This record gives sequence, structure tokens and C-alpha cells, in this order.
Amino acid sequence: MKQIIKTIFETSLNKKCRTAYKIENGFNNDNYAINDAYVLRIPKENKDETITYINEEKIYKAIAPLNISDKVLYFDTNTGYKISKFVHGSREYITSPNKEQLTYVAKTLKKLHKSEISVDFGYQMFYKLKVYKNELSSEVYIEEKVENKIIDALKKILSKDKMVLCHNDLVKNNLLFKDNGVVIIDWEYASMNNPYFDLASFISENELDEDRANFFLSKYFGAKLNQSKKRKVQIFIDFIDLLMYYWGLYLYKKRGDRVYYNIAISKLKHLTLTKN
Repeated sequence: MKQIIKTIFETSLNKKCRTAYKIENGFNNDNYAINDAYVLRIPKENKDETITYINEEKIYKAIAPLNISDKVLYFDTNTGYKISKFVHGSREYITSPNKEQLTYVAKTLKKLHKSEISVDFGYQMFYKLKVYKNELSSEVYIEEKVENKIIDALKKILSKDKMVLCHNDLVKNNLLFKDNGVVIIDWEYASMNNPYFDLASFISENELDEDRANFFLSKYFGAKLNQSKKRKVQIFIDFIDLLMYYWGLYLYKKRGDRVYYNIAISKLKHLTLTKN
């Protein structure tokens, strides 16, 4: 693997690879620090087939002026290999984001959502749901009545709200906190979407308790936060739990890594609580 890393880096940037070591990995990628100055991303085998790297490259180019993402120096749209500048002085939260970090995420998402930047592709959440389910046995399907209730509630919102540019995958590993803000990385799932999806993604994927969730939403909406908005966020959380349940089982089947199965079980527990 070291020789592969060295070859990819040196042929891509025409620079010598002096040191390389593996750093925190995401669910879709392996990441390597090169010369303590760059990060090489190599997608895992058997990738999520709903990911399109051509679209991710478009996103990175579109959001560059916002200064909210990692700085990309090389991007291969065929393989998904990406080389970006190392974000020095960054850190992930340990157990749960503190109020300062919650504020950074809220302000950064608001900046993204209000940017008026648009691309010519959407999130296609129901297509993703279908792809994941089609790879699985019907024995693991959620009860149809529960699933339809979640989807129907979501569709009522989607038919009314404006679409904006969203990240759509605000898991812990994609949030690099600095003293003055947050850098959001890995935009494979980014697209036009309902802004509430990002809010729900952050709350759900980072398992914020009620107090932290309310604080985060208050920093995003300000005085405009009300019960109606909270209910909309919950509808999106329910759908994300449903989607990620199938996503976890889908990737567990493709890769055999139990981390994906554990994610699916966690999401199933959330859905069971919603049902009750």
C-alpha cells in the first residue's frame, strides 16, 4: 500500500513523498497524511454506487470561494483519488460537540445554504433508498406501514420548500474543528437538497441530545426557530434513520465490515422509538 500511496502522490503533484501515514478514516475512504502537508484520499473498495465523483469535483469548484472546505489540489473523477492541503490545528470532537462547535457548524451550514450556489443535480434520496434496498433481502425491510408514513410526511415538505446546496453527510469524520470555525470535508454526497436535510443529518449522525439539538437549531434559525421548524427537522431525521439503516446493511453486505452493521442496528433502534 505504501508504494501505491507514493506512486499516486508523486505522479499527481510531481512532488516527492517523504513520509506517509494513515489517519482517521471515514466510512467511504481511507486517508493518508503525506509530508505532514497533504492528505491523500483513497476510496474504499466496493463503493456506494450512488456516488459520482464527477459531481463531487463540481461541488468543490463551486464552493471554493466560501472557504468552508478542504483545499483540493488534485482530483481524479474516475478513481475518486483526492489530494488536499492538510488542515493543521484541526480536531474532531471527543464525545459530543460543545456549544462553540455547534455554533460553528450552524453558521457554516447557514453560509452554505444562503450562498445561492447551485449545481445541476439533486440528492435523489428516494433513488438511493431503492438502490440500497434492492441489494438486500426483503426479510430485513422495515415494516411497510412505518416506512410509508415516514416517506409520505417527507414528500409533503419536499413539494413546498426551496432546494439549496447541501453537504448531506455531516458525520463526525467530515467535521474538522479549528479555533475559529469548522472545515467540512468529503463532499461525495453533496447536491441540491432541502436545507433541513443537512440540519437533520448533523443532529442524527452525531446523536445530539435534545438540549444540544435545540441549541444548534437556535444558532441556525435564531429568533425564527419554532415548533413547526423542529417538527420538520424531526421528519427529516426519521427519513435519514430509515435511509442509513438500509445504507448500513448495503455496505455491510458489500464490504463485510461490522461497523456498517452496527450503524444499521443503531438506526433501527431510532426507528423503533419513532414507531412507538
